[in-house]
Formats: sequence, structure tokens, C-alpha cells
Amino acid sequence: MKIGIIGLGRVFDHYVKNFLDTKFLNQNELFICDSNIKLLHKYSEKLNCKPCEKIEELISQKPNFVIVASPSGLHFQHSKTCLENNINVLSEKPACMSIKEHLHLIELSQEMNLKCGVIFQNRFNSAMKALKQIVNENHLGKINICSMKLHWCRDQNYYSDDWHGKWVMDGGVINQQAIHHIDALQWINGPIKQVFSMESNLINILEAEDTMMACIKYQNDSLGTIEATTAFRPKDYEASITISGDRGFVKVGGVAINEIIDYSIEDVDKDVISLIKDSSEDFSTGYGNSHKKVVESFIDSLILDQKFSIDILDTLNTTKLVHALYRSTEKSMLVDVNNNESIRLGK
Repeated sequence: MKIGIIGLGRVFDHYVKNFLDTKFLNQNELFICDSNIKLLHKYSEKLNCKPCEKIEELISQKPNFVIVASPSGLHFQHSKTCLENNINVLSEKPACMSIKEHLHLIELSQEMNLKCGVIFQNRFNSAMKALKQIVNENHLGKINICSMKLHWCRDQNYYSDDWHGKWVMDGGVINQQAIHHIDALQWINGPIKQVFSMESNLINILEAEDTMMACIKYQNDSLGTIEATTAFRPKDYEASITISGDRGFVKVGGVAINEIIDYSIEDVDKDVISLIKDSSEDFSTGYGNSHKKVVESFIDSLILDQKFSIDILDTLNTTKLVHALYRSTEKSMLVDVNNNESIRLGK
């Protein structure tokens, strides 16, 4: 399969460690694209793949799909260009900086009969899949509380480039880091109906926020909180989701919601206990290990002509939630998730 990758930054370095191994490169033909010539030559030599200095050059190679891993503010334009040229897309989060852009990609991918997926790799973590199964099978009963914590560390150097932490290209902790975890809240217990949020810059200097706290209400009338920061010191400490029903609770933690660290469920059967015990994985960074699973699943969806599980339509509520959280701080009030777009993000 012919695969293109746009963007050779921080996440691409993780790709090299996670799935761009000898087996993958022998099975697929890889094309990489970036305007940074130094990085382009470095990785093209290391991976023995074809470098493309411009997206037009990449498109001319007619790849089966392109992974969009460029700076966040460029995701929409790069995805749109690929789809318009009859190329399937798998985009890093966020898929877009605005709800209007997200809706456009939904319409365009459907019109072109192409796949447009979004990389929310935590959905493929074994612990998260186990939690999803436990909730779907009603082992926790009626859900009452579903909350998340993200205590990560990003120092000032992280924000020293020309796009991280800037409204037009990125946003803050909610749109850059915690978007993975609020997507997980949506996936497990969503959709979310209303939010009330507060934001601050506690340590770092950036246009957007390094910390946000929010109260949330789901459509099923359960409640929760969002606690997200990159001002935790001295290192990444926790990414967790706690969900509680009238028959028990489960807490998924670790550095990347990769371990079931606590649970108590009434009259739980042995199959659920086995599921919980077998679900934890050892992750060394917040990226986790599941990018490989996402890419393999997307390839399978193309080969088998099946729906990809994390497509652009499925992730619309996550984009709406990000905007509602920002809009709540802008208005200093409780807001509905629908019909509330930030006046700062992407502008």
C-alpha cells in the first residue's frame, strides 16, 4: 500500500518508534512530506523512503491514503487538499480548528466516497476498550459520574515554536493535549450536553490556556468534571478517567489512560474480572502504544471496504465540546455544547 505522511515533527518521531519499523516499511511504500528540508532528508535516509518537499509532489504519487501530522492549524487544509485529489485521509487530532471546517470535511469525504479518519489512539488502548465493554454491558448500572484528570508537564520551551499555544494554529491544553481524554469521555458516556469552564495560565506563557477546569452534564443526565493542565511539575503524572454507576465504579489511569488502577463492581462475574486484569498496558509516554493499532485498523478498513471506527463524522461531538468549553470561559457562563463556537480558537 502507498502511504503518505505530511509533517515530520514531534508526533512523527513517535511514529518512527511505534510503527514505522522494518516490517511496516517492507509491506508498504512510504512517502514523507515537510517543508523542513533538513528533517526531510534525515528521515528519508533513515527510513529509505521518498521525500516530497511540497504537498503537490506527494499527491502526484497517488498514495492510497495520507496521514496528516502537520501543525494543528494546517490539518484542515491538508486533509481537504488530499480529499479533493481522491486520496483517503487519516488525520492527527484535532481534525479541524473550527466546527465549520469539521462539517466541510464530513460533506467532502461523503461526496468523494473517501475515508476520513481521526487519530484518537486512546480508544484502542486495551484498558479503554475494556471500560467501554463494561459500560456497554451495563455492569456499572445507571451511570452517575464520569470525570477526567490530565496532569501533564510542558515547559516553556514547548511553546517557543511558531504554533504551539497560539489560538490560530493550536489552542491550549484542551485542544492540544486533553482533547484525547475528552474524546474518551464522549466515547464512553457521551454525548455531553452542557459545560461550565474556567481557564488560566498558571505557569507557562502562551496565548491560550495551560489549565482548564470544567463541570459537565451528559445527555443521560450524569455529571462529571474535567481537570486538565500542562502546568504540572516536574513530569507527566496522570491521565485518568473515573466512571461511577449505581452498581460500581472503574478508574482508568496511568500516564495515558492505559491501566485499570481501581474498581469495585457489585456481583461482578469472573469474565469481567479477567477482562479487567488482562487490560492494562505499560506505556512510557502520553502518546501510548496505540498509534500502530489505529493505522493498522485504517488500512484494514480500506482493504475490506469497511467503515473506519473513528471517522470524521464520529468525532464531530468532540470538536463541538472543545469549542463549548472555550465558549463557556469567554461568556463566563454555563453553555450548551451545540451551537456554541469559540470566538478565539482557529482565529
